Amino acid sequence: MATLILRPARADDIEALATLNRQLLDDEGHPSSATVAELSARHREWLGSGEWTQDILEVEGHVVGYIVHGPNPYPLDAAVPERFIRQFCVDRRYRGHGLGRDGFELFMELRLPPGGRVTLDVLESNPGGQAFWAAVGCRPFFHRMEAYRATE
Repeated sequence: MATLILRPARADDIEALATLNRQLLDDEGHPSSATVAELSARHREWLGSGEWTQDILEVEGHVVGYIVHGPNPYPLDAAVPERFIRQFCVDRRYRGHGLGRDGFELFMELRLPPGGRVTLDVLESNPGGQAFWAAVGCRPFFHRMEAYRATE
């Protein structure tokens, strides 16, 4: 396969970002019912505000995935550069060829200084995602739990 590149997302990537975001939500078992149009608006807002950094994974001009990341809102050690990966997706059509692993390696090389730390959340409903992150060298650090108050 041709060379994978990591580049900043542009306005003309919004549709691809939103479509892949919907795919990611479905694949990980996320309860969100956000439409592609709603996700487009969110990605457009992020692109304009800089709240989150959005990178495209691309092969020969074809978007094969994306990464949304930013500073960790709860850094473990302020002296250690840290990025939080909010979303990481490789298009279903391109999975199984090492693009996720290669994309993560590019991310580590290009977006994280030496000695830096990456954190991310993986849904319990996503065992495939958990296996992927373990395979690229991530390890569990804490277990986030939740509870809901019953409606009256």
